[in-house]
Amino acid sequence: MSLNVAVPSLFPFLAVSVFISGFAVPYKLQRVMSAVMRFLFRLPGEAAYAVLFGLAGGYPVGCAVTSRLYEQGKVTREQAQRMTLFCVNSGPAFAVTAVGAVMLGDSRAGVLIFASLCISSVLIGIALRFMSPVPHTNIIRDNPLDSLSYRFVESVEKASVSVMKICAWITLFSCLFSLLKELGLSDNTMSMIRCVLEVTGGCRSAAEYGNIYTVTATLGWSGLCVVCQVLGDVRKVGTPLPLFLAFRAVHAALAAVVCYVLLTLFPVSVSTFVPLAPDTAVEVFSASAPAAVALLGLCTVFVVDLDRNKKMC
Repeated sequence: MSLNVAVPSLFPFLAVSVFISGFAVPYKLQRVMSAVMRFLFRLPGEAAYAVLFGLAGGYPVGCAVTSRLYEQGKVTREQAQRMTLFCVNSGPAFAVTAVGAVMLGDSRAGVLIFASLCISSVLIGIALRFMSPVPHTNIIRDNPLDSLSYRFVESVEKASVSVMKICAWITLFSCLFSLLKELGLSDNTMSMIRCVLEVTGGCRSAAEYGNIYTVTATLGWSGLCVVCQVLGDVRKVGTPLPLFLAFRAVHAALAAVVCYVLLTLFPVSVSTFVPLAPDTAVEVFSASAPAAVALLGLCTVFVVDLDRNKKMC
C-alpha cells in the first residue's frame, strides 16, 4: 500500500510544492494573488501556494507547504496556524477515481464529494479571516543567487524524507488494523474504527452501505493516520493539537452538509456495494498524468539550468 499508493500519488506533489515554494511570486502576479488572498482569507499572496496545494495536492501537502512558508518568513505564525486548519484536503485523484468511480461506482459522485471538500475548506478559511488582522503588504523578491538545479535537488530530498514518514505511519496503522481484526469485533464497530483511524479503509467501509455522506465526512475528517502524517508540520507552526482535531471534525460535518446540498442540485446514483479487489487502489494510483507532467517539468528545468551553468563557466 505504501509503495504502490502513497509514493506515486504524493511524492511528485510534495517535490513540486517544495520546489515552487522556494521562489517568490513574480511582482505582477503577486499583486493579484495578494488581493485575492487578502479578500478571502486575510492572508498574503505567498500563502496561495499552500491553499492551492492544500485543496488539490493531497492531505499532507498543504501543511508541508505551510510549514515551509513559515520557515522562510513568508507567513506569520498566526497565519500559518490558520492555514493548517483548512489546508488539509483529499486529492482529486483519490476522491474522484478511487472513492467515486471504484468504491461508489460513479465518478460523478466522486466529483461532488471532492467539490464538497473544497467548498467546506474554503468556507472554513473565510470564517477564520474574521478572527484575524489584515496582513501587511509584503512583496518578497526572488533571490537570483539560488540556482534552479540546487532547488531541484533540495525539493527531491525533502520530498523523499516526507514520503518516508508518511509510509511509516501507513505501515504502522496497517499493523494496528491487523491486530484489531483478531479481537473479533463486530462489523459495525470495525467500520466506525476504520472511519476514525484511516481514510481509505473508512471510505471503503462506508461505501459498502452506499452512504455517500459518511464517505464524505470520512474524507473530511481524514483519519488519525493522516493527522499523524501532518503532525510534524502542524507542530512547527505551533497549532494546538486539540484545535487542529476540532477543525478536522468541523470540516467533516460541513463537507457532509455541502454534499447534501450539491446532491439535491445534482443528483447522482450510488451503488450500495461495489466489490473491491485487493489491488484496485494500486491500479488507480499506478499512473498519474499530473504527477508525470510535474516530474518531467522539474527534470527539464534541472537539465536546462545545468546547461546554462556550464556555458557560463
